[in-house]
Amino acid sequence: MNKFFQKNKLLKITLITYLVVIFPFGFAKSEYYFMSPGPPYQWDIEIENAQTYEYNGNLYQLTVRRDEANYFVYVWARLNSQIDLYPREVILPDGVTPQELSEISMQNMMTSENVAIAVALNSLDYDVQSEGDGVLVVGLLDDSPVKDKLIKDDLIVSINNQLVRSTTEFISKLRTYEIGDLVNIGLIRNNQEITIETNLIEHVEYKNEPMVGFLASTPNQQFTFPIDVDIQTGNVGGPSAGMMMALNVYNLLTENDITKGKKIAGTGTIEINGSIGPVGGVKQKVIAAKRANAGLILVPTANYEEASVFSDENTEIVAVDSFDNALNVIFDFSSR
Repeated sequence: MNKFFQKNKLLKITLITYLVVIFPFGFAKSEYYFMSPGPPYQWDIEIENAQTYEYNGNLYQLTVRRDEANYFVYVWARLNSQIDLYPREVILPDGVTPQELSEISMQNMMTSENVAIAVALNSLDYDVQSEGDGVLVVGLLDDSPVKDKLIKDDLIVSINNQLVRSTTEFISKLRTYEIGDLVNIGLIRNNQEITIETNLIEHVEYKNEPMVGFLASTPNQQFTFPIDVDIQTGNVGGPSAGMMMALNVYNLLTENDITKGKKIAGTGTIEINGSIGPVGGVKQKVIAAKRANAGLILVPTANYEEASVFSDENTEIVAVDSFDNALNVIFDFSSR
C-alpha cells in the first residue's frame, strides 16, 4: 500500500485533502433521526412492606437507541439493515425541541412505571388508587388534523363526553375507535371549556392504530400504592417498557417463578386496564432480544407482523394484547 501511494503522490494528496475538507461536515446533523438496537434490561426493583421472591430466569425489557443522525450515521444506516431512519418531523413535532422531547420521554417512562406497578398490584388484588388532571398537549405533528384546532398547553379532559384523567386513560379510550372515526374532544384553554371535532388518523409509527396527532403528558398524575415499589429505570425513556415492568413486579411478588429459569424478553406499552399497546422500533428490539438468546419474545399484537419475520427454531415470537394474555403465554412457555 505504501509503494502504491509513493507512486501515486497526486492521488495521496487528493485523498488527504478530501478527508480534511469533508470529515468535519460528517458530524453535521441531517434531517433524520436514527433508531438502532439497544441493550436489553433486567430491571433492579426494590419493594418494601411486602414479601418478595427471587427468580433465576430473565424478563428482559427491550430498548432502542434513538437520536439525531449526523451524516456519518446517515450513511451507515443506509448500509446497515438493522438501523432505520425517520424524517425529523415524524419524531420531533413542530414547536418541540430535542431537549423537550427527551423530557417528555422521561416523563412518559415515569408514568409507564406507575401504571405498570398499578397493573401488577391490581392483578394480585392490592388496592390501588390513581388520579390526574387530564391530558396536556405538549406538541403537534406537522400533518395532524388538529394542528389548527389544538395549541400547546391545551388540557384535554374528555373524548366523546367520556372523562379522561390521564394520557394512559385517553389512549385506552382511543383504541376503542377506528381510524377515520369522528370524535369530540373536550378541553380547557385559558380557563374556558372548548369542544373540537376531529377525525382519527393512523398512527405515524404503529400500523392500524388510531391517533389524534399530538404529544401528550399527564399533569399532576398521582398513584397511591399500598406497598413501596421502586423500579430503577436509569436513563431509559418512553412508555414501551410498561408490560415488562409489570411482569417483573408481578414475578417478584409471587412465590412461583413464572420464568422457571428461562430467558424471556418483550416490549409493549401498558394501560391501567392491562391492555398492551404498540411500540416503535420493534425490529431493533427483536434483534436485541435474539442477541441476548431469549427463547420467548413478547410483542404487542399491532407489531406482530413486523416482528414475526425474525422467528426461528430458537426464538418464539408471540403477540399479546393484555397483561393476563402475556402471563398465560409465559406460563405455557416456561412449563414446557
